[in-house]
Amino acid sequence: MKQVPKTKIKLTETKELIHQGYNLLRQLREDVDAPVVKAEFLTEDITAIYGEEAARKFYKPENFTREGAMPKPVLKTLFGEDGVQTLDGKEHHHRKNYFMDLMTPDRMEDYRKILDRNLTTELDKQHGEFELFDLANRVLFNSICEWSGINVDKYDLKTLDKLAHNQISMISGAVTSPTDHIKGITDRNNSEKWAQDLIKEAREHPVAEEENRALYTFANATDLDGELLPIDVAAVELLNIIRPTVALTVWMVLMGHALFAEQDVYDKLKADFDNLQDPFIQEMRRYYPFFPMLPAIAVNDVEINGYQIPKGSWVVLDLYGTNHDERTIASPEQFDIERYIGKAKDISYEEEYDMIAQGGGKFREMHRCAGEWITLHSMRVFSDHLVNKYEFTVPKQDWTIPMDQFPTYPNSKALLFKD
Repeated sequence: MKQVPKTKIKLTETKELIHQGYNLLRQLREDVDAPVVKAEFLTEDITAIYGEEAARKFYKPENFTREGAMPKPVLKTLFGEDGVQTLDGKEHHHRKNYFMDLMTPDRMEDYRKILDRNLTTELDKQHGEFELFDLANRVLFNSICEWSGINVDKYDLKTLDKLAHNQISMISGAVTSPTDHIKGITDRNNSEKWAQDLIKEAREHPVAEEENRALYTFANATDLDGELLPIDVAAVELLNIIRPTVALTVWMVLMGHALFAEQDVYDKLKADFDNLQDPFIQEMRRYYPFFPMLPAIAVNDVEINGYQIPKGSWVVLDLYGTNHDERTIASPEQFDIERYIGKAKDISYEEEYDMIAQGGGKFREMHRCAGEWITLHSMRVFSDHLVNKYEFTVPKQDWTIPMDQFPTYPNSKALLFKD
């Protein structure tokens, strides 16, 4: 096996590399002309891998662990301390089951109906120009809260809008500017306080027949010893249902780009909606940038693409790069609405590594996002409304998607006009 080639990032190059954004890891690979690269920055080394073979090995617990791998800035804003993403082994499997048990077909249908109703109500109110970003943010937050058993009617509109925007702030504060990071921490703390109050109330005043809702699931969740999770940990896990769902705001705005920045995708989808809806959704998840990478630490020496990664290495799997890997994907930089015809459903129900926008592997055993099915239902509801149920005029706007922004979406936030 070959040693992993190294590249050293100089302080003077930092700003230029940051501007690469989602393409940063690809740039580092190109610098050494290899599929695996170790980048040295100040006193830290990080090894970057990508592709289907790398993903298959990355998700095996005998090769890599998540414990201690997540950078503190990401924990303090995006994931929260002691959440399911930081666990491994029996503890991870036990905690992950709470999430997966919420994702039954009946509960997913409940979510779809709630979202459909709320989106219809919100779109009916629109007259004139509006941002798809703000509309989607509001609708997704209210819908996932209702689905989770949270009574949104007791909050005023200003409070709801603030809570909804906090969910996006926690994401954008993870790896961006110091100002955004500080705001992300503040909004994370405020969101956790809100969620802790909900958990306390649910424990003190349980509601009959609400056990299969997320609020009561995590209020009653226990650790491996059968003890109730601490309130702060239960609150983090409740937010791990709400925050990722509200993060789908980004994909809904990117859907606006796919449909309205140019006309051909919209026309093809509308002409054959029943056959192309799910292939369109899966191609969106593959093509557009969403979560850029995932970290882990090697627990043994691991061979990937002929290179040996030593035990103890800090490693990141390039999700965006894997979904644009020309070694396994034909014309990956082309948006092809027909790419997944005949296999769109398998990608999110059977296949483990064909496309890893929300992680790979088995749902219960591995670190694959439990909310992937919520994603599919959300994108189905939005695409149906945007293509079939309403007609829009598309104002002139800046459709540019900056690759150095996380999360990223069109600069205009997808402006639409409805009579």
